[in-house]
Amino acid sequence: MKLKKFVLLVLISKLLFSCATTRAPIWVKEFGQQTFSKDGIEGIGFAKFDKKNKSTLVEARHSAYNEAIKNLAIKLKTEVKGVIQHKMEDKISYVNKKYQQQATDQVDSLTNVMFETLLGRKYFEEYIDYKNSLYWVYVWTTKAELYRVIEEELQKQELQNTAVIKSAIQQLKNVDEYISNGSIIAAISLLSQISSQLKEIKGVYVVDKIDNITLYFDVQNKLNKLLSSFNITSLTSTNIETILGPQNSLELVIKCELNYDKKVIPVSSLPLKTKVVKGNVELQNVVVTDTNGIAKIKIYNLIAKENIVEVLVDTESFTQQGKNIDYFSNFKIVYHIFAKELKETKKFAVEVKCKNTSLIDFIKSQLVSGLKTQGFNIVDYNNADYVIYATVDTEYIGDKITLPDGTQKTFAEIYSGNISVEIKDVKTQSVQLSKSYTALKGFGRTKKEAEENLIKKLVDTSVEFINSNF
Repeated sequence: MKLKKFVLLVLISKLLFSCATTRAPIWVKEFGQQTFSKDGIEGIGFAKFDKKNKSTLVEARHSAYNEAIKNLAIKLKTEVKGVIQHKMEDKISYVNKKYQQQATDQVDSLTNVMFETLLGRKYFEEYIDYKNSLYWVYVWTTKAELYRVIEEELQKQELQNTAVIKSAIQQLKNVDEYISNGSIIAAISLLSQISSQLKEIKGVYVVDKIDNITLYFDVQNKLNKLLSSFNITSLTSTNIETILGPQNSLELVIKCELNYDKKVIPVSSLPLKTKVVKGNVELQNVVVTDTNGIAKIKIYNLIAKENIVEVLVDTESFTQQGKNIDYFSNFKIVYHIFAKELKETKKFAVEVKCKNTSLIDFIKSQLVSGLKTQGFNIVDYNNADYVIYATVDTEYIGDKITLPDGTQKTFAEIYSGNISVEIKDVKTQSVQLSKSYTALKGFGRTKKEAEENLIKKLVDTSVEFINSNF
């Protein structure tokens, strides 16, 4: 940068000395009295410098040039706008009346493009007035050059933009086909692409009486209509109660469809994802809708009792991103899944067999009490889903124990007993669970106490097994 500034300073210095004896051009002598270019499309600027400090020439030249360009721009922009408006007049008549302001804005955009192009093709002179320490810059162009450049650029724009419009018209037919097939993502992606291409056009262009501005807004309206027609619903209840643990047939069923032009169109090949917000659920993470717009998400295992699962459109999997795709992030279905242990959802009856019939009621009361404590719902046989059958045998052993040396010693009253437990499904009579315990012992100060303690031990052992396995 320093080298460049140095070279420029050297050149200006040479120019300074070469201009010291050069006569001032007429555009300097008669500045402010007349225009000097053929068509008066010009700009003149000047700035003061310090004779004793050559480095000030650079800044003076820069300031003079900027002022000249500024003065040229005022006249040039007016000329360019007039030419562009005249050229676009017939085409603007094709634009829908409600988009006239947008048409005007487009003409202004094209005017700016042409203006910048013409600024780059200006003519340029400069003069250093050493006597008065003034640096002068003169820039101008001609109407002939202006018309030539505009015509040249408009022809380029015409070829390029009519091709874009023709392509957009053809692609809109593909959009309609995508919509009828329920391929909403393909339709939205293509509409977004068409919209972006049309938005880049500066000015107004017409193909088969279709202008780019009206076409752009037609595309936008179609896109908005398509987005607003999308709907996602659950075909299964969003409040689910089921059994805790592995699941065989639990599914979340979702339907995605369009309510478009008074038609219901299933949305196919739409990726959906799941998100566990609360609890602990093993399930499918991603699914895709079928040709009927339906997706089924399998639940494999419920580990927590209270679970919240969200199903959302998987926008991250789309190849194209943007605000139109982000629109789908607003859609989600929330499922509340409450899982209970089997014992909490099913009803159980208790049946007891014992050779000593006087013990049956006591055994049953102990068993029912133990099961209820663990959360089992105990009912009578007629209302039960499952029946717990318990068979109990007790035997009096005596009141002595044998010591290691073989001698016997009076200890306490002792009972030995066995219990077998079997749980059956009432409807199918199939055995769901079975277990037997033998040679358990109960001790007491009396025979009755010893037998009751044995029964409690038999029952507690059985309840613990049932609770941990059912």
